[in-house]
Amino acid sequence: MLNKVTVLGAGVWGSVIARHMHNLGMQVSVWEYSKDLLDNIKANGGAHPNIPNFKFDETYTLTNDLKTAVEGADLLVFVFSSKAVRSVCQQLKTILNGKVVPVLNAAKGLEDQTFKTMSEIIEEELPFLKNKVVAFSGPSFALEVAKGIPTKITLAGYDEDLLKELQNKLTKKPLCFELSKDRRGAEYGGAIKNVVAIGCGILDGIGEGANTKAALLTEAMQEMSKIMLSQGCTLYTVYSLCGLGDAILTGMSAISRNRRLGEKLGQGLDLEEAKKQVGTIAEGLNSVQSVQDIINKNNLNCPVINAIWEIVVQGKPANTLLKALGFKDE
Repeated sequence: MLNKVTVLGAGVWGSVIARHMHNLGMQVSVWEYSKDLLDNIKANGGAHPNIPNFKFDETYTLTNDLKTAVEGADLLVFVFSSKAVRSVCQQLKTILNGKVVPVLNAAKGLEDQTFKTMSEIIEEELPFLKNKVVAFSGPSFALEVAKGIPTKITLAGYDEDLLKELQNKLTKKPLCFELSKDRRGAEYGGAIKNVVAIGCGILDGIGEGANTKAALLTEAMQEMSKIMLSQGCTLYTVYSLCGLGDAILTGMSAISRNRRLGEKLGQGLDLEEAKKQVGTIAEGLNSVQSVQDIINKNNLNCPVINAIWEIVVQGKPANTLLKALGFKDE
């Protein structure tokens, strides 16, 4: 029975998920690492600086203390940078002390060198949660969910009863859920699509049109399938909500952080300046190197994703991506 939920991360997505849980009648605690963000929210009466018409009321527990946030929780929701997942889990190990609390993981990315997904890292650091970690992934802009726009998301995991319980408990407008047993695939799709979105943004920055972007998405999906199949994921997942669906959303929409980062690079900015102008975390940056390493390790032919890596990591010119698509200089 899910009565108390702890959302780890008070960014835009974490806050929107917290409100959804609250609207379902759950007691909600929100933990945020950034004291500045937390102080801003509290100083403005619960209003979130990055979400229009959003407010935490006094029934939420907002805290910077992880132990306080987690106490008594029936469900933990991970909604923070993938780079911090392992370190937060190491803190949770002492706090939970073997207590089995299911985790709903919305953190997207792959760990450098190990290629492990975030759910795999959670279970490695917290082995008593084996099979109790569910991936939460799919085409879902938080600001659209905040406006009540219907959104379908994948819940992927290995405990069928837990998946069904979460589906039944969390389904309420604007959210509905499909279930999947391919958790690894759901998380790989969620990581790789962010890299693809950077590529879509690079084309926007260059000034190319929808024709070119359609070619990029088609080629990139074929490359995504090679990468994901090499890692034991299913082809069905590649073309599901958390693969193709998410790639379309993040690659085509003006509000995508990853697409905006790519657009800045396509306009000729260097990576540091592009990051500064985008402002918030573009998770694709955390995945570019890992995805390229998988390509290299498995000898895969993925010229489009390789070109995105060259532009992001090596600082090569934006037209490198056009050449990878087969276009020749005039």
